Amino acid sequence: MLDFRPPAIADKERIEAFVRQSGQIGCDTGFVNTYLWRDHYNIRVAFDEDSYYKCYYIDGQLTGYSLPMTNGDIRKAIEKVLLDAKEHGVKPLIGLLNETNAELIKRLYGDRIVLSEDRDSFDYIYERENLAQLAGKKYHAKRNHLSRFKRTYIDYSVKELCKNNFADAMDVAKRWQAENDDTGELDIIRDAFDHFDELGLFGLILYVSDKPAAMCIASEINDCVCDVSFEKAVDIDEGFAVINNEFAKHYTKYKLINREEDMGLEGLRKAKLSYHPDILYTKSHAVFH
Repeated sequence: MLDFRPPAIADKERIEAFVRQSGQIGCDTGFVNTYLWRDHYNIRVAFDEDSYYKCYYIDGQLTGYSLPMTNGDIRKAIEKVLLDAKEHGVKPLIGLLNETNAELIKRLYGDRIVLSEDRDSFDYIYERENLAQLAGKKYHAKRNHLSRFKRTYIDYSVKELCKNNFADAMDVAKRWQAENDDTGELDIIRDAFDHFDELGLFGLILYVSDKPAAMCIASEINDCVCDVSFEKAVDIDEGFAVINNEFAKHYTKYKLINREEDMGLEGLRKAKLSYHPDILYTKSHAVFH
């Protein structure tokens, strides 16, 4: 049986090395998401001599695994997952497989698995330059949003997140939640600020007339891809459009921005599609029988 336990900040360097080597760019693979959502999704991690494993629990019941990341034989690592599931008395499920890994599982196990796409978990990934420039006809409406904002609000500023403005960013998050359904994010955002530097987080806050109006928090998946984990805006209609554009213009190190999934929420899906993702990063589940 694999020795699963909650992820710790001390695992950051080790897990990030596996993620970079894997080439995966899904938001679920990054260490920051694994750590920050560890309690919400009951995430557990394990390691052996050459592999990294991750699993999820719901109501104390083991529900599924991620595909192991390994420096060795991937089939050997998967077999350890299958044995762990057997020892727990559950049907093996390896979830959140990108297209390449879904094909790998299919090639290795054929009729032993049933693959199903999870559309609600697809990541929306964009060329950073496209979100920064908003060039061309397809972004006409987005440019109009920004122009309207700049005409209406002359007195605005954008600052990098730091300990001096964490309270302002939390204020945005609290006001956003007060106007929306409780997503359970406030405690997670607070945890992010408590460990901001340790986790290597970065982001921006938008002020209008010196009042915080929007914020975003992001982390690095690899040298080319970053993940925007949280983005909130209040009071200002164009707040999301502005913070999105400012982030893309500010963090020029990255080629791609992963703006995560839509969770099956119609409004969120429409908003993410309206920015014309360059990659719709598919996710599938493989159930073994």
